[in-house]
Amino acid sequence: MDPQVMDPHKYPEVTFSDFWVKKYKTCFDHINTSGDGFLKRGDFQEHAKKMIALGCLSGERAEKIQQLRLHSWEVISHGQDKVTFDEFLASMKDGINGSFREPGVQDKHSLSWFECIDSDGDGIISQAEHEAFFECIGIDKSLSPAVFEKIDTNHDHKISREEFCQAFMDFTFGEDPTSPYKDFFGPMDPS
Repeated sequence: MDPQVMDPHKYPEVTFSDFWVKKYKTCFDHINTSGDGFLKRGDFQEHAKKMIALGCLSGERAEKIQQLRLHSWEVISHGQDKVTFDEFLASMKDGINGSFREPGVQDKHSLSWFECIDSDGDGIISQAEHEAFFECIGIDKSLSPAVFEKIDTNHDHKISREEFCQAFMDFTFGEDPTSPYKDFFGPMDPS
């Protein structure tokens, strides 16, 4: 990956604007598959189960998806049984201007998402895989093409690791409401 593109230090320190909080509320709501206002291990297990089913995965690939999603839960939960939005937000705030900017941390996190979405493991995300990702996190898959097009910056009808990681990084650190990546985890609630 181009280190210039992937450097989280190119982004200014996050001020946690209302826009940034709204992006993370959207992300939280889509991860919270039960809709009960708490993130739980079961939400991450459900994502893995859906990704495996939609990708028709088995064996090592299915096991890897399960491990990646459960690792995300462990990072977010800090050993708790459930996490509220405020706790999730506090955890994100703790890392955004600190450990998330350490060399390799953001790459590892964005690549774990990439690997989950790239269900066939061919190193690119197809439109069908992106639609399945949206479906897995409870977003109407008909909204996928518009987001896919924004992430696919070279317009070759596939999302490379570099394109994905750049969009993920901009979602993580960016506070520009006009960013094409603001809907990375689905359209934000207009309220």
